[in-house]
Amino acid sequence: MGEELDGTFPDGELAAAAEIGAITDRSARIWVRQPDRDRVPIRLGVDGREPVTGSATVSAESDWTGVAELALPDPAPERPFTVTVDDRRLSGRFAPAAGAHVDFTFGFGSCNHPFEPGPDGRIELNDAAPIYPAMVDELTAADARFLLLIGDQIYSDEIDSISIRDHLPGDDEHPPPLEVAVRAYRRVARGYLGQSGFRRLRESIPTLCMWDDHDIFNDWGSRLKESPLDRLLFRAAGQVYREYQHGRNPINLTPGDAPPYTYFFPFGTAGYLVLDLRGARDYTEGRLLGRQQWEIVRAFLHGAVAGTLHTLFVVASVPIAHFSRWLVEALQRWPGQHADDVRDRWCSRAFVASRDEFLDELFAWQTAEPHRQAIVLSGDVHVASAFTIFNRNGPGVVQQFTSSAFTTPCIGFERHLNKIGTLAPNLFEPRLRLRRHFVTLENNYGRVRVQALPAGGHRVEFAVGAWHPKQQRLVHGGRVVVTPTGTETAESGVP
Repeated sequence: MGEELDGTFPDGELAAAAEIGAITDRSARIWVRQPDRDRVPIRLGVDGREPVTGSATVSAESDWTGVAELALPDPAPERPFTVTVDDRRLSGRFAPAAGAHVDFTFGFGSCNHPFEPGPDGRIELNDAAPIYPAMVDELTAADARFLLLIGDQIYSDEIDSISIRDHLPGDDEHPPPLEVAVRAYRRVARGYLGQSGFRRLRESIPTLCMWDDHDIFNDWGSRLKESPLDRLLFRAAGQVYREYQHGRNPINLTPGDAPPYTYFFPFGTAGYLVLDLRGARDYTEGRLLGRQQWEIVRAFLHGAVAGTLHTLFVVASVPIAHFSRWLVEALQRWPGQHADDVRDRWCSRAFVASRDEFLDELFAWQTAEPHRQAIVLSGDVHVASAFTIFNRNGPGVVQQFTSSAFTTPCIGFERHLNKIGTLAPNLFEPRLRLRRHFVTLENNYGRVRVQALPAGGHRVEFAVGAWHPKQQRLVHGGRVVVTPTGTETAESGVP
């Protein structure tokens, strides 16, 4: 214990960088990293408009990261814009006007782990890493407006040579000072976010983020015991998540300097409620969202903004419907990591009451108007899937689309568990009826096309791009189309 991290990342560590985050009909948040500067000038340009200039403040205290939000004096809905940061030129399109009932496309997914240990101890790229340039091409061709990265953008604990826990001084009961752990998380974040394909993806499209367990460490919040080192790692990971990811998000439902990191953004008559499933999670306390976040979510669903939406996308890094409840009941008392993985599910004994309470609120929102749809976007489980969740006790239906993993391998026991665990989803489910449309085991990403219906509501198509390593291209990995009246069509992709 205590030795320096000795892994070398294939593309080095992220140095100077600039990326577009949240957008509105007149503004864009710009995340930057620029070592050895105190201010980074930024220019926002739209054809026919006077450019807007600003700057981001950076310092060693934030690992040279910073954020600026630049806004036009007047809205420019749907207009293309450019952002210039030094010699970097980024582009995007502003969001639709509030309440505009328009078509658009976006991408989402989770689990950026394109590395594997090489025979000489150095880190190498795995077979799925080339998915990122292919994603750029497909998202660009589809005119996708933004990308949601919904968890595990970094892996703090999967490769021995860069495992943060294994290379810190001290032990579980006597951890090092916070700044030591922060330095370790920063280095791993720079390595994962500096991978050239993943970096190019984020530079090609406005990108918003949410963390999940591997951004902290595996199964954070679902283990039966927490040591002083665990709590220190959570604090350090939270600081680095704010520096490298959360700053690009809209900071509107909770303060940006402490978890939970819940936020919301509208996009025409659709909206995105992004949950933080790690910031307050505690299995032994039966706490999933935590009181603060739960009150925020309930107030939002009953509030004026939610009342204007036709389709509400709820980003939940861990899927609500995935491993069947019978399997979770059978396995959650196993010893070791596999039991931690099972306890991480929404239907585990500690969290199922929170699941049902949350779904009751979603069902109530969805059924209040005939054109409404509630759609959960998830990752985490290293498969792509589509489920429909029905309320057995009354009206209400929620769709769930899952895309995972971009590049994390799904092998061995995990692969078999994902096959078996999604079978018989209604066994021991007294309150819900679940319909599985497809499960795809390959590395993948999700693309969602939202089409405005003249009578209100949306036709929403979820298509999975599955990575075929031998053909070095994306192939059809499953598709489902849903409307306010139900599932229009569903088809599986690769076997």
